[in-house]
Amino acid sequence: MNDLYDILIIGAGINGAGIARDASGRNLKVCIVEQNEIGSATSSWSTKLIHGGLRYLENYEFRLVRESLKEREIIKKIAKDIVKPIPFIIPHTPSQRSIWIIKFGLLLYDLLGGKSSIPKSKKINISSELPNILKDNFKIGFKYYDLQVDDKKLVELNINDAKKRGATIIENNKVKEVLRHSQTWSIKLEDNTILNSKILINATGPWINDVLKNIIKLKNKKSIRLVKGSHIITNKLYLEDYAFTLQNNDNRIVFVIPYKKKYTLIGTTEKEVFSPDNPKIEKEEIEYLIKTVNHFLKKQLNKKDIIDTFSGIRPLIEDFKEASKLTRDYAFDLNTINKHTPLLSIYGGKLTTYRKLSENVINYLKPFLSIKNSKNWTDTKVL
Repeated sequence: MNDLYDILIIGAGINGAGIARDASGRNLKVCIVEQNEIGSATSSWSTKLIHGGLRYLENYEFRLVRESLKEREIIKKIAKDIVKPIPFIIPHTPSQRSIWIIKFGLLLYDLLGGKSSIPKSKKINISSELPNILKDNFKIGFKYYDLQVDDKKLVELNINDAKKRGATIIENNKVKEVLRHSQTWSIKLEDNTILNSKILINATGPWINDVLKNIIKLKNKKSIRLVKGSHIITNKLYLEDYAFTLQNNDNRIVFVIPYKKKYTLIGTTEKEVFSPDNPKIEKEEIEYLIKTVNHFLKKQLNKKDIIDTFSGIRPLIEDFKEASKLTRDYAFDLNTINKHTPLLSIYGGKLTTYRKLSENVINYLKPFLSIKNSKNWTDTKVL
């Protein structure tokens, strides 16, 4: 393959897939390379939600929440076949956040979302609305809505659309070596294929700094922390189509969500790790999730109820806070030589904001590209 690409993307998770779609839709020549299957790592190990991030308000991340809520509305329209609104209940725990703080947080959440087709939040009487799920001491709750999504399918839809628009998709083939020339990049794959591109994008998620150091041979300018999030799956714990946002004593939250009609998805934990490879749930994570659920639900769980587990690694931008307070925002790092051969590394991000991130990437790279179609377009075209 001796064709010269405008953009070559390493990593076909949700960010890489979104960038490939946006770029190919602007008539750019795009190639994306994935070492495994498309969307097989972090992007398919999520809590399966498109959400504003209610708890990010406590970290004063108002811009991120606003952007996320806007994207929630867009994704509801462009990926309507794989998303559905689902009501979440926050049971009030007097020892945790006060009623007025929760009410104010939800009001702000609704306001930041602007005009939306998704219902607004409200206070509810748990005893009358959901009498059979939570323990009797939880009488007051708050209902709000977010979207449930098939995360891996979302990656695949973006990749399929990019392919229809002319992108080259290469999976199960690892980037082995990268050479930087005066005007272009040469990328050698594991099967010895050589690809050439004007721009290189590192969208490898938790592997980003490993790829920079070991393959691209550059020092990273940003530090990340690898945070493992683990989930357990059980048979359906209750019949009602409600999810729960459970506030824990450590100020973290655990979601309990109906999953694939027959099951319940419970998660997530937050545990710092030092390698992105082969994440597995640990005994203490299982115990943490079970203990949290058993504090709230009448139906008590034990380890025998678990039918499956999965864990994913989130690459969060380092700012020396505890894991639960690290930002889910994203940042770009651009490296050029004499304003040529751009390398753009994508740090952080979350499933919900992938489309906006992708749009921002292409707009950020406009000075290095000859773009005939410079208009933003992915917010209106159905996947």
